[in-house]
Amino acid sequence: MTAGTLVQAALTASADELVRCDARLRAGDDAEAVHDARVAVRRLRSDLRALRPALDRAWANELRERLRWLGDELGAARDAGVLLERLSRDVGTLRAPEAAGVREALEPWCAARDAAYARVAAMVLEPRYAALLEQIVAAGRAPHAGGQAAEDACAFAAAVMRAAWKTLRKTVRRRSRPPTDLELHRIRMKAKRARYTAEAVIPVVGKRARRFAREVEALQNVLGEQHDAVVAYERLCRDGAGGDHAGITGELATLEGEAAQRARRRWRKAWRRVARRKRRFWSGL
Repeated sequence: MTAGTLVQAALTASADELVRCDARLRAGDDAEAVHDARVAVRRLRSDLRALRPALDRAWANELRERLRWLGDELGAARDAGVLLERLSRDVGTLRAPEAAGVREALEPWCAARDAAYARVAAMVLEPRYAALLEQIVAAGRAPHAGGQAAEDACAFAAAVMRAAWKTLRKTVRRRSRPPTDLELHRIRMKAKRARYTAEAVIPVVGKRARRFAREVEALQNVLGEQHDAVVAYERLCRDGAGGDHAGITGELATLEGEAAQRARRRWRKAWRRVARRKRRFWSGL
């Protein structure tokens, strides 16, 4: 197998997922469809970057930039939904007197979620969206090859994994002690790219790449929980302060702050599992 074949398989997988999500997005208010489409866009953008040595650079960069708009629209809806889910879950732990006014307290976040989903519903009807979806499908069928497309797929997989690992490890090592919330978010982003790259090379590496991807996903999930809790805490403090429901939003902010601290305490253990030398499967390729 050549690097070009490997790259085409990765792009095709994301394109096919987006096509499947398209029908679900058009059908209505489907949170899982929004989530799956957002993941597919992120994976596609990550692959266009990580696997770029086997692609035409200008073509890959242009498609990545066009995908940014789609990712932003899906991301806004998904983030609004996640925030509302977190707050709704937290409500169950409030004292009964606090819970009495919870529906009114959550109304701004319900409205924000509904507005974000309405924008997605409008987006899928836009000519710009249809044209982009066609371009994505075409990219999966016939990506524009670059200089390393004819290389051996195993050698290519080793090279792109070394690059992804180097970036992730450098980001972890350069963190403050203790790390800031922004630094943890950056580690999460680099971990996600390393995971997507590992998953892209599974066709030529097999279970070793799959195991590494699972370990990185566990790190990503811990950091994702920490990031979501921090975002919820900041939004509650910023948008929920004052007013008739300040008591409820204050309680919710406390819960999210505690959740952020719990996740913060767990990330180092997850990182140590990822960093074990035996997981670096690309060394033996």
